[in-house]
Amino acid sequence: MADEKISGYAAFEPGLKLKPWSYTPRPLGANDVEIDILYSGICGSDLHTLKEEWGPLSCPAIVGHEIAGKVTKLGSKISTLAIGDFVGVGAQVYACLKKDCKACSRNLDPHCPHSVPTYNAKYEDGQQSQGGYAEA
Repeated sequence: MADEKISGYAAFEPGLKLKPWSYTPRPLGANDVEIDILYSGICGSDLHTLKEEWGPLSCPAIVGHEIAGKVTKLGSKISTLAIGDFVGVGAQVYACLKKDCKACSRNLDPHCPHSVPTYNAKYEDGQQSQGGYAEA
């Protein structure tokens, strides 16, 4: 995956001006799903984030969290999806899924204290999450 790039429209400073930008995605983890983004809606939260109305913007930032697409790759621990399945992505892209996590151990991963929002956030490895106004 090191040679793959994802291209999208990113903010390089607070405001509503977006420019084309490409980045190298994180390696696919055991609990990850890669999708071909077919649709990404515009939400008020995208605009609030870009304008820093809810806190600092970490640039470059690709927003968009109302995502729909088809599965193209599966992590080794994914057993409930198949290549080609139609899926959606909401406001969160990561939870720890550890058995000792009070939230994840009860299938409440949206409440995981280690969760990562779809964009304008950092994974535990320090890489920034990027949203759905993009394609590989």
